[in-house]
Amino acid sequence: MKKLFLKLRYLLLAIVMLIACYMYVYFAGDEYLCTVSNISLSEDGTVPIAVIDDGGQNTLEVTYLRVEGNTAYVGVRSKKPGRAYLSVKSGDNESSVSVLYVHKNGVITCDDYFGDYTGSFIVRVALAVYLAILLMDLIIMYRRGLRKNLYLIRNILSCGLIIFMAGSLLLTLLDLITTPKLGLYEVLGRFMSHLGTFAFFTMPISLVMAVLSTVSNMRLLKKEGRSWRNMLAIFLSLIFCVASVTPFAVSYFLQNSNWLDVHDWTGPGRFIGMFIENTAGILVVYFECIFAGSVILAVRAARHIPSFDKDYILILGCQIGRDGKVTRLLQSRADRAIEFAEMQKKATGKGIVFIPSGGKGKNEKVSEAAAINEYLLSRGIPESSIMIEDRSTNTYENFKYAVEMIKKVTDKKAPQIAFSTTNYHVFRAGLMARRQQIKVEGIGSKTRSYFWVNAFIREFIATAFYKRRTHLLVLAVLMLINVAVTLMTYVSNVILS
Repeated sequence: MKKLFLKLRYLLLAIVMLIACYMYVYFAGDEYLCTVSNISLSEDGTVPIAVIDDGGQNTLEVTYLRVEGNTAYVGVRSKKPGRAYLSVKSGDNESSVSVLYVHKNGVITCDDYFGDYTGSFIVRVALAVYLAILLMDLIIMYRRGLRKNLYLIRNILSCGLIIFMAGSLLLTLLDLITTPKLGLYEVLGRFMSHLGTFAFFTMPISLVMAVLSTVSNMRLLKKEGRSWRNMLAIFLSLIFCVASVTPFAVSYFLQNSNWLDVHDWTGPGRFIGMFIENTAGILVVYFECIFAGSVILAVRAARHIPSFDKDYILILGCQIGRDGKVTRLLQSRADRAIEFAEMQKKATGKGIVFIPSGGKGKNEKVSEAAAINEYLLSRGIPESSIMIEDRSTNTYENFKYAVEMIKKVTDKKAPQIAFSTTNYHVFRAGLMARRQQIKVEGIGSKTRSYFWVNAFIREFIATAFYKRRTHLLVLAVLMLINVAVTLMTYVSNVILS
């Protein structure tokens, strides 16, 4: 029961807040203060009067009228469901007309069927409070996730959603301050349109990333040769740059298109265009936030130093040279493992067993593990402190076969294991271990700056693909909100108004 409550707590909280808001609006919404601007007072001093035109349906009654300068404040109370037009007359002068709707529950809305109403500000405050609660809960969840295990996909989702929720809350609060009166569909509609604004503000970051990626990729192509893998960073950076302006480009295209009329207030083209613009904003902002979360987690994982209680350190293999020796990349992983062993020895006096891992590839003279072993021996690591794992062909198998070896030689139920790999690879390697319920801590070795950017992009794509169903589920929820906003606007502006 407790687990079910935790899973549904956001929904239950939303339901409770909706009921509370509805009850407030239900009891207070039968009265409304209508603001009529730019009234023209009669020169003969005639007292202004509020005029209600409802075709004799007796939908509303005026409770009071107050004039301040050229603005009239008219209080009305609902009597029967229907539609009425409110104006203020002063002699022969008549102000602009406001449309008022009285719903079946007696609530009065202004200008649109789902327009502004008494208590709308309270509802918007409740929305801001709900977003703030979600933000706080996400932060707590993120911190707990890091304490439980650094290598969790949900940590990326939590971090990305924290960025998304913080931006949403900020824009909602700005709306509260700058625009006190908004209808229900307008609140949701502005929330969706803010996504495009959010994407636009990330444009400078995307440009900087594109420049850095282009420079690093040019060096990478020069050093490592041309291939589509070596150009991933450029491609993704360009995609983000284009994506940042996509919502505005889509809006401009729709505003100037001949095949879809978005200027007809009640025509379907306007609402189709609204849906397309909001969809563009949703997709761009979501993936930018997830990318930002991935960057933060990857950097955190790369900079992490495992606790000094480890029994074993696994050195993840990669391709060796044609001469059967370790490459600079693989050497840096071995050096980082040795460095950690020395740090632990100095801090606690505890030694550690090295596990060079990696099988023999098609074009390799010896196994990757054998090449690492030879390098460790050359660095003075005693043979008694080395266990060779030479069956694995990928990172998943590195952990699988290494743990199988450890279980055969130790009596400990939970031996403490660290692993060493290149900095950009630490987080995804930790995910591979996590999938097998293996508790590990990783340490990252440095690599050339021009290689790191492109390699990290590859890791991000692989990580995002790994949890593609979760991303699709979140996007599906956002798209349902988008559909609801579009339909509510259509119903309010066309059908019921």
